[in-house]
Amino acid sequence: MPQKIRIARRFAVAIMLLTLGMVTPSIGGVIADCNQSLDPDLQIRGCTGFIQSGATGNNLAIAHTNRGIAYDALNETKRAIVDFSKAIEIFPDYAIAHYNRGVAYADIGEFERAIVDFDTAIRLVPDDPDAFDARGFTYVDMGDYGRAIADFSTAIELDPGFGGAYYHRGLAYGAIRDLDRGVADYNKALELGCLRQGWCPER
Repeated sequence: MPQKIRIARRFAVAIMLLTLGMVTPSIGGVIADCNQSLDPDLQIRGCTGFIQSGATGNNLAIAHTNRGIAYDALNETKRAIVDFSKAIEIFPDYAIAHYNRGVAYADIGEFERAIVDFDTAIRLVPDDPDAFDARGFTYVDMGDYGRAIADFSTAIELDPGFGGAYYHRGLAYGAIRDLDRGVADYNKALELGCLRQGWCPER
């Protein structure tokens, strides 16, 4: 069976929804930098500028989340978790922050904490295939292949074109020696373009 790979982040940047009265030329540039994701250092500077501008409410939570994503891109996972946690403190029902913190916790081996965040993200947005896939991937890390397969199957039901979920389910089937299903899922992932999308490595 193919090797296990890191969870891909399909929640990138949450766009800030600001009232027109708040947008001045200077703050507009800061917002643009915070919202872009091509340059993590620039994103961190932009989000930090917005955080320090006196912004409040959900937009502040979004800025912390975006900065956390940028820190994570630079492998500064613990700093990312601090920002995601701040976003959740400001906006407790922000599913994207719970999702991304769950991924970060999983990356450092804090699997139980990751599951709690994915559970919350799923409760808040029950039709999100990404959260089911991420939770399933974490169950694979924990050796709970039955729950992993159930989560990947739900992700596929919600998004039949989700090549990554097929790939991950194939890994779980392989781990329990159900090789026929594992190979079938891997081939389906290839058919859906998971190599091109960076979801799975070559055999």
